[in-house]
Amino acid sequence: MYELSSKIEIGDKTFSRVHQVNIKKDVAQLMNTATIKIPTTARLVRSGEFVTEIETAKTFAVGDEARIYLGYDGNLREEFRGFVAKIKPNIPLEIELEDETFILKRKNLNKSFRKTNLRELIEFILSGTGINLVEEIPDIQFDIFYLKNVSAAKALDKISKEYGLRIYFTSWKVLYVGLINENNGEIVKYAMGQNVISNRLEFVTEDDVKLKVKAISILPDNTKIEVETGDADGEQRTLHFYNIPSKSELKIKADSEIVKYKYTGYKGSLTAFLIPVCEYGNIANISDNDFPERSGNYLVNSLEIEFGENGARRKVEVGIKVNT
Repeated sequence: MYELSSKIEIGDKTFSRVHQVNIKKDVAQLMNTATIKIPTTARLVRSGEFVTEIETAKTFAVGDEARIYLGYDGNLREEFRGFVAKIKPNIPLEIELEDETFILKRKNLNKSFRKTNLRELIEFILSGTGINLVEEIPDIQFDIFYLKNVSAAKALDKISKEYGLRIYFTSWKVLYVGLINENNGEIVKYAMGQNVISNRLEFVTEDDVKLKVKAISILPDNTKIEVETGDADGEQRTLHFYNIPSKSELKIKADSEIVKYKYTGYKGSLTAFLIPVCEYGNIANISDNDFPERSGNYLVNSLEIEFGENGARRKVEVGIKVNT
């Protein structure tokens, strides 16, 4: 039987006694978060040696860098890295963490751009933060773009929502910007009745999926062309495109994209143990011995980790079906 193990590092403090840890990661959100609940007193260890019992609420401060390691039988893996954003002096003590977005929320921007592009814009937003941009991002041109007294985090959130971009951290201080979720090619296998504890998965056929799509083409001068396509009574979804100059071309492009979202397969989420390890951007291979024809690969969109006195669980939400 596996024994739960944990290690929490906050600032220069390390401790392993924890009531509960909750971690949330989602490619649809810029910021990932974690919450730690620990005793009001804890054993303080420095350089691997016990020092003293401490009152935890007075030991940590907003802005402290933090890392969460979880696992079984002393085999630990870093599941979250970020900064202390809030300390709630409850019993047990509750500490809220934010990822690198904590840095971006504290940088204020005021600048107007003329004849710029997405890379130049994002690199300006990130300048001085120590956060790096992935090498390949969409080639989007702007005739004009304003940043008026806005935080770097809100600027990125605005760009994400208005231009239909996925913006999230793929690793520590590495920011992804793209039109779709990044697929890192790592496959995690889940088998019903074996390493899947429970699920909220629904198996649907391609004919069951009804989508009504609003397609938006954004031109360099920030004007937009819009068309609607798909099923009139379907679930509404918005797709963004760039520099497609006519409605007829936009409709053709949108119709070809709808195919990705209309498939025969699973939708929903499953709950497993901490192992196998799974992160967003991975591909979840889901199989069922009772229904072998339903096996398929799905992009992982989000996950939530619950760790504590009642055990450890990793909830995985899947997105579109993909080929490998």
